[in-house]
Amino acid sequence: MDQKHKKSISGTSAAPPTHLSWSTEINKRVRTGDWTDQAVSTTAKITEAIDAGDWETAAQLVDYWMEEAKVVHVIYQVWGEGWGSFLASRGVSEDDLDSETARLRELLAFPDGEPFDPHPRWAELARQAGELGNGLRAYEIEASEALIRLERLREAWRQLHDRGADFQSGMLTFVAHRLGEVAVGEAYSEVLAPYLEERYQPFDLRLQSYEDTLYRNLYLSFEGMRAHLVGPDRTGDIEVSEQDDKYVISFDPCGSGNRGQRGDPVEGTGSRSAPPYNFGVTSEEHDWAWNEKGVCYYCAHCCYTLELWPARQWGHPIRVVDSPLYPEETSGPEPKKCTWTIYKSLEAIPAEAYERIGLTKPIAPSSEGHD
Repeated sequence: MDQKHKKSISGTSAAPPTHLSWSTEINKRVRTGDWTDQAVSTTAKITEAIDAGDWETAAQLVDYWMEEAKVVHVIYQVWGEGWGSFLASRGVSEDDLDSETARLRELLAFPDGEPFDPHPRWAELARQAGELGNGLRAYEIEASEALIRLERLREAWRQLHDRGADFQSGMLTFVAHRLGEVAVGEAYSEVLAPYLEERYQPFDLRLQSYEDTLYRNLYLSFEGMRAHLVGPDRTGDIEVSEQDDKYVISFDPCGSGNRGQRGDPVEGTGSRSAPPYNFGVTSEEHDWAWNEKGVCYYCAHCCYTLELWPARQWGHPIRVVDSPLYPEETSGPEPKKCTWTIYKSLEAIPAEAYERIGLTKPIAPSSEGHD
């Protein structure tokens, strides 16, 4: 074994360029690094650590990679159950609901032919990640084998993740077919409430200033989208630029809704708004979908959760999203990227960001004194 891969039990002589720390600002484990570095996928960071011979860091990053994936996995389970409860509360029979769920699970079968069921695949993903992490930290596998296992892990999560996203699209389409398109917004309002309270309540300006939420806002954005495996190679690499008044992060494509709209080149399947999927996009204008037509029902949740709900709750969007419209912006040789804009101050958020969701930008309190 060369010096680079010498077994170490007491740490390394120098801190690795990327490692994990604890953030007291958001009370969770986080990756170190500036925002440009946060745009690099955790998959790439694991590879770098393996190549550098820093295998304990690689093992910890594998654990954290699963922590990123967990956020999306749990959300999809909560939402998937929620759509069913919403439909039942609106009079859809248990038989009809079971029939549609079974149809979607068959439609979204894994490449090996197994119908979509997230639970066994998540258990298998956990087993693979545990074995990879433990093998790395105990120096029980070679670097070449570690990289092969990492790629298997990423691909297993891609298969599970993508079907989880598509299942949400399918269920929301069922909501629209049975109850009308306006019911998609009603479903968001009811099903997403517990998730929104936990995830986004810290952005309430009655609790802390907008500037004090900026780190949380940016970090959760990068972390969540790395888990969605954004980017053409589906590794989770993000594009980011900083301007005087804002940060702009973009995805080419987003790994969930925009990937579904474009189609899946990895598995050779087409747009989820085309047969055999026929998942819906807005045909009418709604505040919960930027008052635009052609917004996929899944993508509309970004409008509701990141803009409309927080703006109604305490007066401002958390992130301003530009979601490509189907089909003109999601097809062709250069389909449009999805972008999120995070403004550095309330004042920088443009009035148009409020107007497109049916609101008016609040007038900032005057700083001048009064007689």
